[in-house]
Amino acid sequence: MRSTISLEQIRHIPLPAMDLVRSSQRIRKFARILLAALGLWAIGMLLLPWQQTSRGTGKVIAYTPQERQQTVISPVDGIVFEIMAGLREGDKVKQGDVILELVPIAADLQNQIKSQVREYEAKLGAIAIKESVYGQNAIDFEAARDYAVQAAREMVSSANAKLSAKKKLIPGYEAKLHQANLNYDRFQSLEKGGFRAEREVEELKRNVDVAQADLESAREDVSSAEYEVKSKEQELEQKRREFQTKVDVARAYQQEAVSEAASVRKDIRDLEIKLQELQQLKITAPRDGSVFRLPLFERGQTVKKGDSLFTIVPETTDLAVELWVTGLDIPLIQPNDHVRLQFEGWPAVQFSGWPSVAVGTFGGKVIAIDDSDDGEGKFRIQVVPENDSEWPPPHYLRQGVRANGWVMLQQVTLGYELWRLTNGFPPARPDADPKKLKASAPPVKVN
Repeated sequence: MRSTISLEQIRHIPLPAMDLVRSSQRIRKFARILLAALGLWAIGMLLLPWQQTSRGTGKVIAYTPQERQQTVISPVDGIVFEIMAGLREGDKVKQGDVILELVPIAADLQNQIKSQVREYEAKLGAIAIKESVYGQNAIDFEAARDYAVQAAREMVSSANAKLSAKKKLIPGYEAKLHQANLNYDRFQSLEKGGFRAEREVEELKRNVDVAQADLESAREDVSSAEYEVKSKEQELEQKRREFQTKVDVARAYQQEAVSEAASVRKDIRDLEIKLQELQQLKITAPRDGSVFRLPLFERGQTVKKGDSLFTIVPETTDLAVELWVTGLDIPLIQPNDHVRLQFEGWPAVQFSGWPSVAVGTFGGKVIAIDDSDDGEGKFRIQVVPENDSEWPPPHYLRQGVRANGWVMLQQVTLGYELWRLTNGFPPARPDADPKKLKASAPPVKVN
């Protein structure tokens, strides 16, 4: 008959191998405590404060644009005549030092231009004389016109006076003719009655004919005088137009001379500008600094107008950092926001969420934000040192050194930050009234 073994009996069966690998009761209690501690630590980590930041990368620049890297270009076409003795890339130069000297490509070009200027000046003198002569001619013609018009006007007045005198004679001749006709008619009646001789009537008839002839002659004189008045008036207008035409022609020639003089002056100015360019063939350093690039290395090299001659990096202690941030974060950044900076070549350890434990980083503040992106969706902000923050010395912090920056935003818990990153949400601005932030922010400077 088969016996049945209970579970309790199995537990009391001795198993030497199990005794060798079984943990002790003390170890099991310690493991439970450690597991609970790890759970509490994880929960505590989620409640720790976390500083949200907006990260950007960029480089060190001079805050003043005039102290940034400058490239000097050739003002004219020319040939390198002389380079500063012993000049090498990286050498220090002072403002006004002659870096190199050019000469014109055309031989004796300056003297040729000066000769052209003298010729134009002589031509300008001749044009000035012409202008003066034509101006005087216009004045003389105006005076002659006034005299001729006045004389013609007087002749018209004289003709009008003569016409008036002729017209005054007409009534007398008409009265004489009327009287002659009366006498002739009366004597003709008497002659028919036999009281007067035929000879006397004929005499009166001749008187009537003479009076009629005198009247017609007087009327012809009046017509002639009227024609003379019209002729004198036409002569007056002809004189006025004739001399006015001469005045206009003289004025036109004078204006032509003025225009020609202006054209010559323009040619002289163009030559003088070109001459000044040729006189500026000694290229000097625009500021104190270091020669960064010197593509010209020997005499006789030909350069064209606009070619790069050398590049200089001015000396400056007024440095700034330009950082490029994404368009997702740029609305959250405002002027005067605090920034932590890490410079390339300077040992640093940066904890993004805990800036207080960062090592080797430097403080700054946002001073300017560009209104437009770089064409790839990134925006530039400029950062300068804060009042209580000192950056590395200039011989460590040269222009062009790359830098990383973290703009400090809102402080949240680590759990919230992990949740935000998991969901892809942007960080947030510190709690404040948007109207107060806008009112307190200084104007944005765009370089």
